[in-house]
Amino acid sequence: MDFTRAISFCAFDIKNDKIVKCLAECAKSDEKATECYAVIINTLAEKNMTLGEYFCDLLKYTYSPLVEKCAKEPTIARRKAIEYDIEVIRGIVSVSAPKLKLELAETTGTKAVFAMPDFENGFFDYDADYFLDFVRNNGSGVFAKYRAFIYNGELKPIENPDPITLKDLKNYEIQRKQVIENTLCFLKGRPAQNILLYGDRGAGKSSTVKAVFNEFKELRMVEIAKEDIKLLPSLFEILGKTDLKFIVMIDDLSFSEVDDRFAVLKATLDGSLSAKPENILIYATTNRRKIIRETVAEREISAADAIDESMSLSDRFGLFITFSKPDKQLYLNIVHQLCEDKGIDIEETRIDDAAERFALRHSGRSPRTAKQFVEWLSGRIELGLEY
Repeated sequence: MDFTRAISFCAFDIKNDKIVKCLAECAKSDEKATECYAVIINTLAEKNMTLGEYFCDLLKYTYSPLVEKCAKEPTIARRKAIEYDIEVIRGIVSVSAPKLKLELAETTGTKAVFAMPDFENGFFDYDADYFLDFVRNNGSGVFAKYRAFIYNGELKPIENPDPITLKDLKNYEIQRKQVIENTLCFLKGRPAQNILLYGDRGAGKSSTVKAVFNEFKELRMVEIAKEDIKLLPSLFEILGKTDLKFIVMIDDLSFSEVDDRFAVLKATLDGSLSAKPENILIYATTNRRKIIRETVAEREISAADAIDESMSLSDRFGLFITFSKPDKQLYLNIVHQLCEDKGIDIEETRIDDAAERFALRHSGRSPRTAKQFVEWLSGRIELGLEY
């Protein structure tokens, strides 16, 4: 096998990959080739992969512009480039570890490589259509490998996003239905709205957004802190280059009376030059009906003007959904449903008394408090402790 072909890829942008570079080094007759074999062993062992599995993942999850273009607008030249790369990889994977070590010993003049373990080749039985179909359905690069991200000037994937589901959320069905239906319209290419979810702390605003995101696997979500709202135009530039659908989530939205971020978000929702692409919706949460915090001076000088300015941003969201703090009965109803999910089977009156005491000691009645209580109660029961 001529491993110099390992740097001759035409379509997939993988020439800087660790194993690819090591394979290219294996073609050289120096001691570094033996070191590179050790890196290959280490990398595959760390990932617990065969060489074929490694290359399959590499092609799927490396951003390759030419492959994306071919997935959207196939041409003979683009397809031939992809097929060439696949053939190169197929040849690489077919070379067994013993054969590679023998070649390295001959080219470097050292037998040290024979003391190293073999790697598993595995299989690489894929064609161009396999990878093109994958890109069409999942995108490529980081968006194919991950679904959730944080943006602070750099797009950072979230390895383990919150797994909360719609089944985990109790009551507030009317509010969640609006978010679900709006998201479904968005995914189906129908008119959809940016959403502002308003209500008391712990009422389930953020949890609703995350649960809806988990419900629709074709969605991607990017969370951006309110402090980084000014970065929205650069984020839109990144996300707008793909055909994937994104929810941009802004949690706990509020502004001071003089805040550049307010103007950026307002312009975005208004449809300015920095407006979001059609493959993006903004879902924001807030505890404030009037998102801009007013100063005493503002209220004294012109109350009407202050209110108008404070409400102007809220009005630019197509959907305004309210999550109110539950009363005692609704709170206990949520507790009972969560206890049922947990398999907790004790007298309701004992649950109610304990749940009320828990709410008084914490932040009051809310769906969040109900969840915290049931988790606390479950642990106490398992350990045989009083509650």
